Amino acid sequence: MKESIYSIPISEAFEVYEGCPFCRIYSRLEQHLVEYITGPAMMEPDVRINANEKGFCRNHYNMTILQKNRLSVALMLQTRLEWLLDDIYKGKGRGFSFKKEDNPKRDNCVICENIDREYKRVIGNAAVVWAKESEFKSLYARQEYICYPDYKKVTEVARKKLKGAELDAFLKITTALAAKRIKELKSDIDAFCNLYDYRSAGEAPDEKTAAAIENAVMYLTRTQER
Repeated sequence: MKESIYSIPISEAFEVYEGCPFCRIYSRLEQHLVEYITGPAMMEPDVRINANEKGFCRNHYNMTILQKNRLSVALMLQTRLEWLLDDIYKGKGRGFSFKKEDNPKRDNCVICENIDREYKRVIGNAAVVWAKESEFKSLYARQEYICYPDYKKVTEVARKKLKGAELDAFLKITTALAAKRIKELKSDIDAFCNLYDYRSAGEAPDEKTAAAIENAVMYLTRTQER
C-alpha cells in the first residue's frame, strides 16, 4: 500500500486482525493527546487557557494522573481551581446559571474535544484511502469486526467523503463487519439466557456464553479500554 503522512497510522491500525480497528485508532489518538497535554503543551498559553476554562472529564483526569509528569497535572489543576473560584464568585454566592454571553461548551473536556475533531479527520482519511487503494480494501474487509459506536461514526463521516457507487460499497462492507459481530453476540446472549430455562438446569456455560454480557456491553460502548 502506498504510504503517505495521513495513511501511515491508518494502515498500521488495520494490519491487526483482532477487535475493532477504529478503536485502535481512537486509543492511539487519546494516548497521544494525554501525553502531549501533560508534556510540551502544558506551558502553551492557549492550551492552559482552554484547560482552565473547560477542564477534563473524569476518565481523562485519571489518564493524566497515570502519566509520569504529575507536576504538570498539579499545575493545570492549580490554575483550573483558581479559575473556578473566580467563576463561582461572579455569582456572588447565588449559584450558577448560564447567561446569553456564556459559552455552553465551557465545561466540556479539552481532550475529548480534540480527540473528536482529530478522530473525524482520520476516519475521513480512512474512507478516502479505501476508495483509492485496492490493498487497503483487502485489509478493511479482513477485520474481525467494527464496534457499534464506530460503525455509527464511520458511516456518518463516509457520507461526507464518498459518493455514488464508492459510498454504497463502503457502507456495505462496513455494515457487514458490524452486523457479523452483532449476530455473534446475539447468539451468545441467547445461549446465556437459555441457561435459566428449566430445561437447561445444571448445565455449565462455555467460556463465550459465560462472558456474553460483558462482551456485548463492550461492543455496544467501545471495544478497547481507554
